[in-house]
Amino acid sequence: MHMGTLPRSHDSVVCLTYVGRRPLLVRHRQRAWEFPGGHAEPGESVRQTALREAREEAGATLGRVDPVGYYVLSGGHVTVVTHAQVTGLAPLTGEFETVEVRAFDVLPPDEELSWSDGLYAHLLRKLGLPGAPPPGP
Repeated sequence: MHMGTLPRSHDSVVCLTYVGRRPLLVRHRQRAWEFPGGHAEPGESVRQTALREAREEAGATLGRVDPVGYYVLSGGHVTVVTHAQVTGLAPLTGEFETVEVRAFDVLPPDEELSWSDGLYAHLLRKLGLPGAPPPGP
């Protein structure tokens, strides 16, 4: 994870969305709980991608979108990590891949997340954001 910098180009954006101090996640139709995010459309800025994905996947309107870093997957896929407060929520339309939206006090256990690699908890801890489970032994 490269904190505090942005890459020259990116493939996708994930937005660590919050309602107050509670992380807001979406439940993907074929996976599990995750933060809103996805592929950048041609010509879209990081902010535009975060706003669009939050709206499509969570029905969320966001306040200020803060890019906080990025990570690169083994295949070279570059994802920018952003953080934003949710300022409004609309009902899901059913036309996108998410079926539920929920604010949590603490992230769900790894087995209930789309990716059980501990990345979300690591990001929250690294950024000093609330909602990360206590570190393991």
